[in-house]
Formats: sequence, C-alpha cells, structure tokens
Amino acid sequence: MKKYAKGTRPRPLPPALPEACASLIEGLRELKDRSGLTLAELAGLTAISTSSWERYLNGKQFPPRHAVEALRLAVRSSDAGILDRWARAEAVWSGRDLDVTAPGEVLPASAGYVSSKAAPRAPGPHPGPVPRQTPGPVHALLLAASEKIGAHPVVTVIGVLLASAMMIVPAALYHTSHNAAPASTVSLPPICRLTSCAGRDPRTTACEDPKTLASYTATDGTRLELRLSPRCQAGWIRARPTHAGFRIEISSPGQRSRSNTATRRSAIEDLVTTPMIAAPQPSRLRACYYASADRPGRECFTP
Repeated sequence: MKKYAKGTRPRPLPPALPEACASLIEGLRELKDRSGLTLAELAGLTAISTSSWERYLNGKQFPPRHAVEALRLAVRSSDAGILDRWARAEAVWSGRDLDVTAPGEVLPASAGYVSSKAAPRAPGPHPGPVPRQTPGPVHALLLAASEKIGAHPVVTVIGVLLASAMMIVPAALYHTSHNAAPASTVSLPPICRLTSCAGRDPRTTACEDPKTLASYTATDGTRLELRLSPRCQAGWIRARPTHAGFRIEISSPGQRSRSNTATRRSAIEDLVTTPMIAAPQPSRLRACYYASADRPGRECFTP
C-alpha cells in the first residue's frame, strides 16, 4: 500500500476523464511516487511550477509533452512508454481520435449497425400508406439529370468524367497537403535560452537537440564530452564516472563557470553532468577535468 505525506495524497481523477488521459496521469503519478520527490522538488528539477504539476497530476489540465519528458528525465526513468501514453492521450484530448458513437448508443439500421441490446418494437396497428411528397430542389435536379442522361448518353458520360476530374484533383491536393502538415509542424520552443539556461540541469530543460562538440578520455580512463544545444545556445560537460571524487568544470569568457563533483552515488550511475552555461560562442567553451578534488592538476580541452 502506498504511503503519502500529509496533504500530498493525490485527488481522485475526474470521472469524465477519457480512459487514455487517465492512464497517462496514473503513469505520471507512478513515476513521481517511485522517485519520492515532492511537488516542490519536482518543480525545481523541471523548471515547471508547483501549481502546474498539481493541475497535471490531478487531471485538471492536459500536460504538454515537454513536461512529461522533463518528469521522466528528472526521475531518471529509461522507460519511454510514458511518451506513448502521452501520444494516445493527446490524440483523444485534441479530438483527433474520438469515437463518434458514444458508449451504448444505438445507431439507426440505415447506418449499418444495430445494438443487440435494443428493445423489440412493440406491436401496433399496421401503418397506412405514406402520402406522396413534393420533391425538393435537389431531388428535382436529380430527376432532370436522369432525363438528360436518357436523351444524350454520350454527352452525359463526358460531362460526368469532367466533373469527376474537377472533384478528384482538388481532393488529392488537399489530401497531400493535409498529410504533409505534421512533418512541417514546428516543435515547441525550449524552456530556456542563453543566460536563462545558466545553472540549470540540461536533462530537465527540454533542450532536446544536443550535439557533441568534443570528446576526451582522461589519463585515468574517465570519458568526457563537451555538449551543446543549438536551440538553447547553452553548453555543458557530460562524463561517464570511473570513480568518486573527480570534478568537471565548464567555462567561457564572460560567463560564470559551472562545475560538478562526482559523489559515491553518482560514481555508480550512468552519467554525471555539469549545470549549463550560456554559449553565444560555442568555440570558446572550455572543459576541465580534475581527477580528485584533493589533488592538484587538471586536464582541459576545447572544441
């Protein structure tokens, strides 16, 4: 049984919430609960306010994709299934994947489906003859067209072919442009840029386009990478720990340097990163490695 701190027990989800959205929110709650983070701690790691997380986790507001990704990175989860849940929930929330037939709704027989639960029609008097109705304008137009077809079949066939072409070509153009639209959709802007990224954790800022400017292997075998996000215009160092106690530092002229020291816990994790630093001129970034905080000497490299 899960235990929650006083005042942090999640509220029941709204009963009208679609199943796909409820599944997404339950997945987000599971990630947060397993991490042991409070809402305040989660907000600090993801740069998303506490009130926003409260609305996301209680089903009051649909969470954007960058928030889901930031939570996954903040709790260090390698399971990308939560992003699949988000895609299904977003399709339902936006109305792109809604079922037009409500649960239990009975369609008329002309629609090709009749519910097996529909009650049998009560017997009653046989209906009388249906009175003849005056044809409407569309019906009259169809009658006139049928008379023309009977009188001039060849000319009518040519006209039908031309009319069909006039309808098919615009429809094909629309279909092509409609299908191509998602490929040209502009992605969401990053959470920060340049100095607003300084000091932030690169794994929780939606700077999702990093590239490696330079790689370096220290004399003790520690592998280091100098990373840059062109969209965020910020850089950082990423290291694969070989032991605890080493320190990495990134600097640039006119910017406050940022560093991180590998602890005993981080030495057994996959990666250690420095906080980000603004990088208006990426070629001037400098990465330095200190094998031990207690010993002098460093190894530095640049792009």
